[in-house]
Amino acid sequence: MEQEVNQHTILQAILELSTQMQVMKTDLQQQIEAVEARLEKKIDAVEKRLEEKIDAVERRLEEKIDAVETRLEEKTNLLQNRLDSVEQNLSQKIDSMDTKMEILSLELLETKADVRMLKRAK
Repeated sequence: MEQEVNQHTILQAILELSTQMQVMKTDLQQQIEAVEARLEKKIDAVEKRLEEKIDAVERRLEEKIDAVETRLEEKTNLLQNRLDSVEQNLSQKIDSMDTKMEILSLELLETKADVRMLKRAK
């Protein structure tokens, strides 16, 4: 009889241990799920902060690019204006030089003609 009691006690103890293990398993699963939920929240928060920082960096880069484009456009316009001015000035100087050369050519031609006429007259 004592053997039956012992077996019954052992079976009862095994059943209690099994129940305790089930409870522990359930508790562990709940803790794991809670940790996973907290980790997901933290990950979501970190992702959100990263997205905000990336957006802020993108905005700053766009502003800097816009500023550089504006400066480049202003410098290009200034350079174009200066080039137009130089071109206009150069054109005027070339016209003036052409006129002077024409006058010199005519005067030289007249002088040569006068010299030949004087030579013939002698």
